[in-house]
Amino acid sequence: MQQDKHRTRKIRNLLGILVSAFFAVVGVAGFQRTQDPMLLLAFLLLAVLSFGLISLIFRWVDRLLDVLDRQEPK
Repeated sequence: MQQDKHRTRKIRNLLGILVSAFFAVVGVAGFQRTQDPMLLLAFLLLAVLSFGLISLIFRWVDRLLDVLDRQEPK
């Protein structure tokens, strides 16, 4: 298990859940209105992809912060 030195895990999870939930709600609302299952699947796929993308972005931010921590001040 990795340490969360920069304390971004909670922010990453919360933001990922919120964005994913938004896409899921929009997909369900659109499905109820149009009865188009492809619309629902598209938005559920967007929900999963958005969570993954947010996680990836926050991992890059963590790596950048690690690099900045390793640099010595001049």
